[in-house]
Amino acid sequence: MTAEEEFSAVFERHYRDVERYLHRRAADVSVHDLAAEVFLVAWRRWERMPPDKTLPWLYAVAGNVLANEIRGRQRQRRLTDRVAALSPPPVETDHAEEISERAAVAAAFDRLGEPDREVLRLVVWERLKTADAARVLGCSIPAFAMRLARARRRLRAALEPSPSPPTATRIRAVPSTTGEAS
Repeated sequence: MTAEEEFSAVFERHYRDVERYLHRRAADVSVHDLAAEVFLVAWRRWERMPPDKTLPWLYAVAGNVLANEIRGRQRQRRLTDRVAALSPPPVETDHAEEISERAAVAAAFDRLGEPDREVLRLVVWERLKTADAARVLGCSIPAFAMRLARARRRLRAALEPSPSPPTATRIRAVPSTTGEAS
């Protein structure tokens, strides 16, 4: 059997065990992500895995991965607390305008076609550079840059207030002063 086949067999046999191990120790973590990381470590260190003690070795790796995750969360919490302590207290403001603007942008975004939305998502949400986003869409960099420019233009147009429809004007009949019947 090749290393890939052996690894696949170990993965199939022990993935659920590793997930349960992680879940029992910390139910509030993303068990799927951590289990994936455990098997990534297993693949990278495949030659070090003892063949007769595979599951205990995976559990040891899972324990280390989980400990790293918990330490990372603690560092994040401490950093957040320090930043919050340095920040001035928030000023109570009326968020109605901000919410209204967000709703308008979301509605304008929804009115765009899916190709325009995907181009904007790659650049704004995923924060990809033009070259990387072009690679994701399988097009050249200039083609992506053109798609992005067009998508931005269409989004700006969708954000423009629509012109109000012309109001109908009434024409009143003016009575004739000549005495003729109309």
